[in-house]
Amino acid sequence: MADNPLLITNTDISGALKNLYADFRINAFPILTPLLSQVKKGRPGGPERMRWGGNGVYWDVQLTRPVGMSASDAGFFPPTAAAVEKQANLGIKRTYVRRQIDALSIAGTSDKEAAFIPLARKIINEAMDAAKLGQQQILHGAGDGVLGVTTTNTSDTEKVVTRPYGITSGGPGGLLLDVGQFVAIYRTNLTTLQGTATISAVTNSGDNATITLDGAGIPSNATTDVVVMANTASDTSVSQVPNGLTNILNRGNSYANFESINAATYARWDSVRLTAGTDTPDAGQPSEMDVWTMAAKVAGRSGKDAQLTPDEFLLLSTPGVEKALAESFLGQRRWEADDKVVLKGGFKAVRIMGIPLVRDYWCPAGTLYLVHLPSLTWVDRQDWIKLQYEDSGPWRFLAGRDAYEVNFGSYWNFGCLMRSSHCIVTGYTDSVRYSHEV
Repeated sequence: MADNPLLITNTDISGALKNLYADFRINAFPILTPLLSQVKKGRPGGPERMRWGGNGVYWDVQLTRPVGMSASDAGFFPPTAAAVEKQANLGIKRTYVRRQIDALSIAGTSDKEAAFIPLARKIINEAMDAAKLGQQQILHGAGDGVLGVTTTNTSDTEKVVTRPYGITSGGPGGLLLDVGQFVAIYRTNLTTLQGTATISAVTNSGDNATITLDGAGIPSNATTDVVVMANTASDTSVSQVPNGLTNILNRGNSYANFESINAATYARWDSVRLTAGTDTPDAGQPSEMDVWTMAAKVAGRSGKDAQLTPDEFLLLSTPGVEKALAESFLGQRRWEADDKVVLKGGFKAVRIMGIPLVRDYWCPAGTLYLVHLPSLTWVDRQDWIKLQYEDSGPWRFLAGRDAYEVNFGSYWNFGCLMRSSHCIVTGYTDSVRYSHEV
């Protein structure tokens, strides 16, 4: 039967149809912050939370073994002795998120029929997501603000970047880079500023990320230059961000001096550092015995024993290393709910030797951490809030424009009370990436 030429279709009446808007907005980017969720809030068996003020936070650290016991048939006392003690201290860092909005856009999006959600609410939600993700990546860094290292200077506007956090073989180069970031490029010494620009495009290929910069780009940069976040043409985040596990755990023995105590002078003020394949049997196959080695070495150095108090510790690694550990258990146990524990923030962890293991997509590749949560410390003066003075209000007019801006700020830092109660293994084969890169 032939089609009826009088039949009216949607195409014929398209001018009479309306768009139906639902009042929700889907965020396609994964807001996953497992490490941040475990360390941000003080809790029993969790990180200490200290309030910053004055000249900073100070505490006492005993760095040598208590000695002085002796024996004497004649009844003589031994000479007096005292363990070496030093003061550790931790200052504060300031982190910010800024958003601007045109006044007409606020008015034009206040009704459900005109927009999915009110624009002001969208901006606040997005700013808080940016704050959480920014803190999560900081917690894995070294306090220097490094996002990556250039390997190829294709042109002033196009650079190839790898080594997130500045760590060799640390994972995909675009892990910390995305469109819209205002960045600076420094020479390797993090002293000579080459220039600033906004990233307008990112293309990921393996562990290389090709970034395109807007405007004239940044001229005269060389390979091994360093990419960091920037605020203005002259003010950047170099060494202005809080500490992360890279310098807290003295990765590569490159951060001996931490919290005003030097591990080169006081060996007890150092984390346990192991190399996969050297201190473990096989760099290509992490196993439960690697975790046993980590726990035993930490207990011997610090007295904090993960086998006695496993819930005070946390194993943290990439999805690739977690998968390799799971493969070592095949045929021995189930990698399922029976072995899992729910951590703060709703993250589920599998127990290895009773210690919770959680995968973290921001973790440097090939790395396995064993951290003692009560020995970590979160220092803050102000959690994320809209910045304002007294009753001035957080939304401010932009000078000379019918527009507003709102600024969010947090004053905080991350550190540890006792460096020797943590362990890091580096160098596992971890070539498969399960990151947010596309």
